[in-house]
Amino acid sequence: MAKKLLQYLEVLKNPPQAPSFDPEIDDIDAEQDRKIRELDDLHSGAIRKGALPDSRPEGDANPKDGDLVFFHLTVRKQNEEILETTRLTEDGAEGSGIPKAFIIGKGQRMPRGWELALYDMRRGEKARLMMRPEYGYATKGCKLPPPQGCSRDADYLFDMHLVNWVAKDSVRVANDEGDVYKVSMSEPDSWETPRPPFEVDVSCTARVPSSSGQPGQGQSYSSSSPHQPLHWVIGSSQVPVGFEDGICSLAKGERAFISCPVSKARSEGSHALLPDPPDGADRVEFEVELLRMIQVRDLTGTGEVTKRRIKEGVGEFPVDCPLEDCAVRVHYSACLAGSSEVIFTTRGPDGSAAPVEFNTGMDEVPEAIDMAVRLMTPQEVSLVSAKARLAFQHRSDRPERIPEGADIDFEVELVGFDKQPNWHHAGPDEKIARAQALKEQGNAIFRQGPSQYARARSKWLRAMKMLEHAFDLETDEQMALASKAKVDSMTNLATVAFKEDNFQDCFKWCDKALSEVNDHPKALFRRATANAALMNYEAAMEDFSLCKEVSPALARDVDREVALMEKQRKEADVKHRQALKGFLGGK
Repeated sequence: MAKKLLQYLEVLKNPPQAPSFDPEIDDIDAEQDRKIRELDDLHSGAIRKGALPDSRPEGDANPKDGDLVFFHLTVRKQNEEILETTRLTEDGAEGSGIPKAFIIGKGQRMPRGWELALYDMRRGEKARLMMRPEYGYATKGCKLPPPQGCSRDADYLFDMHLVNWVAKDSVRVANDEGDVYKVSMSEPDSWETPRPPFEVDVSCTARVPSSSGQPGQGQSYSSSSPHQPLHWVIGSSQVPVGFEDGICSLAKGERAFISCPVSKARSEGSHALLPDPPDGADRVEFEVELLRMIQVRDLTGTGEVTKRRIKEGVGEFPVDCPLEDCAVRVHYSACLAGSSEVIFTTRGPDGSAAPVEFNTGMDEVPEAIDMAVRLMTPQEVSLVSAKARLAFQHRSDRPERIPEGADIDFEVELVGFDKQPNWHHAGPDEKIARAQALKEQGNAIFRQGPSQYARARSKWLRAMKMLEHAFDLETDEQMALASKAKVDSMTNLATVAFKEDNFQDCFKWCDKALSEVNDHPKALFRRATANAALMNYEAAMEDFSLCKEVSPALARDVDREVALMEKQRKEADVKHRQALKGFLGGK
């Protein structure tokens, strides 16, 4: 005991240091401070710029943030010895002849001193720049390496020639590393862009960029026409990573130039569709058009359901898809996975049967079909491959010729659907009716058993959300109907939580219901059972008593639960006494 007391006194003599907190800094203030510091540095000569003798500036325009700039650069030591150059020849030194390409203020950052100088340069202008190292290669966030064998912190001379730039409206960074750029030349047909494992058809001309910085003027080393496009699956390593990054930034029908470093223009796979760039190039340009895009989606993230669009629908994804639960009209056929033999079709023997109509989110069809239809536009046809669990396994509507436990390939056509209105603009009566319908759908799903509790929960939550945003209730009747639908949904959520042994959530939903109607008997009863399960026996007894008082019809149920609670309480007391006896060393 004395030893523990001494240890405690020692802690009091040397209390732990209070935690330190970084001050909260407003991003706007930080940016303003940076600009002020830069202005002070410029006034003190941190960056000096002088025109070179052969400078021929054109016009009055200057590049701005977000513009894609092309410039030649020669890096020299202070004694003017050339360390590297982008020019083909410069005072005996040789380079690639390809100008550097950067988006000002975005993507892979160039030295800040270069950016500040470019703001003040015109097309065709040549200038020599001298700057402190922190504005050169030592710029914070600049990953551009200095010339080989040189230090970031050294002083350099930079001879810069601004040859061209493209305005920001048609420019964007196309990859996470910030060194692949896209220059759009046309408006796309839609906004959707490809991603793994989409299939694409692309026409492409690959070039070594022109020394003028003008897209499309360089020497071509590979070309594929719209009649013989490149076709591949995104993510299959059949094309260079920089090229694919650029393609993944395109929408169908879009034409663009993609500029990427040569390291990302070489193919890694053994079945490369594009040849490697010529030796000596340090950047590559692709002139491309995304001709066709086949949407392929892993709907579960586990490969259990994949959807491959085989016929375009009408409308635009996803605004014209039945994302919300609604009535849909569908035709579908089923084959065993890997087989082409149709063993079930909704079109009937002669192919003239009417489409099947069902409500999504109600487990009326195999889950794979339900999932796929939500991401289809009207008249679209898709191939949906499903594992047995999400096809007909354990379903009463399994066709006779489909064995239990079989994986299935469905061909699904969305004929049409009842588009849900914009509920934000709906009137109060429409919102109440929709919430009541969602609640009833949840009730119907709940009665199907524990495997459907998650679906039921989703319906009740949506019913509540619908009414929580109904701020335009006008009459007492509307308010009463909305309140009833909300409370019913809350008590249903409490029931599911209790059945899943999630007693804290059960208590939470009952509390919410009672804040709406403070003597709701079902909420009182369910909160009492949750409190009993959490061993809050006195609180449970209060709710049981109040429940019996407001709803005598529940008296028998209350008495049964109280008896069960008392038994549980006695058993808990016995266990507690035994545990305490063991702790104190009793027998």
